[in-house]
Amino acid sequence: MTSGSYVRSTDEVGAPSRFAYWREAICDSYVPLEPECGADRFRGRIDGIQLADFHGSEIRADAHRVSLTREGMARQQRSPFFANLVIEGEAAVSQGGAQGVARAGDVYIVDCSSPWEVGFPSPFRMFCIEIDEDVLRPRLGTRGRLELPVIGGGTGAGKILARYMALLRELPPGDLLPMQSLVTNHCTELLARAQAAQVGGTPAERIRRDLLERVHGFIERHLDDSSLGPESACLALRVSRSYLFKVLAESGVTFGACLRERRLQAARRALRESPTRQVADVAAAVGYSDPTSFSRAYRQRFGEAPGSSRTRDRH
Repeated sequence: MTSGSYVRSTDEVGAPSRFAYWREAICDSYVPLEPECGADRFRGRIDGIQLADFHGSEIRADAHRVSLTREGMARQQRSPFFANLVIEGEAAVSQGGAQGVARAGDVYIVDCSSPWEVGFPSPFRMFCIEIDEDVLRPRLGTRGRLELPVIGGGTGAGKILARYMALLRELPPGDLLPMQSLVTNHCTELLARAQAAQVGGTPAERIRRDLLERVHGFIERHLDDSSLGPESACLALRVSRSYLFKVLAESGVTFGACLRERRLQAARRALRESPTRQVADVAAAVGYSDPTSFSRAYRQRFGEAPGSSRTRDRH
């Protein structure tokens, strides 16, 4: 998928070929999926925005069912999450033994690291955002898995998430371009908080989730501190080093890995939002005193040099 806007519509082909076209369209836009439809005629359309750090799309289609099977997983090159705001119609979601029905105003999420199935019993419209698993999975507790596939959009963090996604749906690509990493991170934060609020848990589990949120917030506020480490975090958050490491280990990350990811994501945003800014200045702003070390870490994480990221999406 190339960068920019795209449209895939079954109106481009004759009626007998429309569902075959739809199968190809959704596999090309997302991951290798298996759609099923019993109707003789079918209509569907995808209006997408594909940027380097943001992939959003509005999907309108007739009733059908779609699934990610183990055969499809074997063909995919990545395992993202997809967060979907239902605008019209409803979606019956099933993954990992958990089930739910998302109606207009709700958000449902699927995790492409395991099989899932979604049924649309009537024509529907929804807005979908892709989220990198490396960004979201550490925020999902000890298992790194979604506990509930549907987040109600009526109250709390779920309401904020739904309204934020609705706002993003209205923005043209030009407005999203300079803030693409930022809005994806916002969706990730809101999704993780909404999921945690719905799951609940024991008091100890809620305390651990709260600490994780505080750790992420502390790191975000002190990215420019090259000496930032677990000791300063423990002091500021008033927790022991052993407890901090235990909570982070249960979520599948280390303090160093979390800090590195936040710094590199922040650098990526800065390079895209301020393309004339010197790479060395960006490196220093996110806590890298050595530009060479920064460039090496950046290339390992994103597969390209910092300067390439700075110019990729300029038109």
